[in-house]
Amino acid sequence: MTMAGSTSSVMGPATVDRLLKFSEARQSLGLSKSTMYRMLERGELPGPLKIGALTYFSEREVQEWIARKLADRGRGAGHA
Repeated sequence: MTMAGSTSSVMGPATVDRLLKFSEARQSLGLSKSTMYRMLERGELPGPLKIGALTYFSEREVQEWIARKLADRGRGAGHA
């Protein structure tokens, strides 16, 4: 059986995801530290990856989250 075209959850070298430090993810999202913590508590942001005392985020998940928010903007979601 070949792996070509497989939807395996194992990522190969061509799909390596970069890990962002908390501060890098915060900067990409344009959020303050307190807002980011609040949104994480509510489950409104992609889940972080803890490695020891450090917190990282998947760059791919952060970019996908931003893309969804931009797409929702066109549908009027999130507007008062």
